[in-house]
Amino acid sequence: MNTVRRLLLVFWILAAPGLASSAPDDVQKLASCVDHKDQACVLACLKKPPAEPSADYFAVAARGYLLLGRKQEAVQAMEQAVKRSPGRYEYLMQQGWLYQRVGDQVSAVESFLRASQINPQSSDVFYELGMSFFFAKENERAIRHFKRALQLDPKNDKAEFMIGVVDIWMDQLPEAKLHFENALKLQPRNAHYLLHYGVLLSRLKELDPAPSKLDDHDPAFVSMLEARQIDPSNPLTRYQLGKLYRKMGKLAEAREELEAAVRLRPNLSPALYQLGLLYRQLGEEPKARAALEKFAVLLQQEKTGEEDPIDANLAE
Repeated sequence: MNTVRRLLLVFWILAAPGLASSAPDDVQKLASCVDHKDQACVLACLKKPPAEPSADYFAVAARGYLLLGRKQEAVQAMEQAVKRSPGRYEYLMQQGWLYQRVGDQVSAVESFLRASQINPQSSDVFYELGMSFFFAKENERAIRHFKRALQLDPKNDKAEFMIGVVDIWMDQLPEAKLHFENALKLQPRNAHYLLHYGVLLSRLKELDPAPSKLDDHDPAFVSMLEARQIDPSNPLTRYQLGKLYRKMGKLAEAREELEAAVRLRPNLSPALYQLGLLYRQLGEEPKARAALEKFAVLLQQEKTGEEDPIDANLAE
């Protein structure tokens, strides 16, 4: 899962509204532990469940298990919550998200479809349906649901962005560019969108039979630089920016970005490869050899950073 989506999902699950305020004491205590991300407290509460757990308790327990990294138990707890309150829209949505996290897209779609029957005007539910079809590599169905999400909420920047991502997978780059631009109109300071847009512009430039000179004013470079300024901790941004600096002949800047990318994610093999070539270009042969040898090992192990499908094209 990409960084922005992962953070949004975890935030929702760890801060689902409306549970602790009206819940019994046992639910309130567990919810408080989860809200404060106190794993020891969560574990202690889960070891002493109430005699007759309510739907609210199981929903909060699912959040607790997720905080502990116990995804299957989180799914099982959420199934119990939905079983006790089958008509709760927010429970069905949370269940669908959990199924997505464990890779069960068939069950996720079922949960989201049930949620859509309760709230057929929800843009979010159709967006999540689109995500499940995207993860299942059913691109046309994914786009159809993302478009439905946009019909219900024209300001759903996530749906706009994801149509662009699917367009790239379908090798429809000009269409992807339009959707990324629409998403950025809605969220101009979204570092993830800016990175994807910059990489796409770079690819389009490579396909141009008469490309303009690559310099500091190049739109791809400007977009990636802004993404880094907003979020300097993303290794894929540092990697892509390092590649551009190297193409521009700015070797010191390229070195700074590529070294940062490897420092942030040591197993990002494309960054190691680029860094090895850069070291060789700088005449630092021992460092070049070390970087390229590590790259070869990672390549043999097929460990390239294990990108989720949204960000897979950023690690090329």
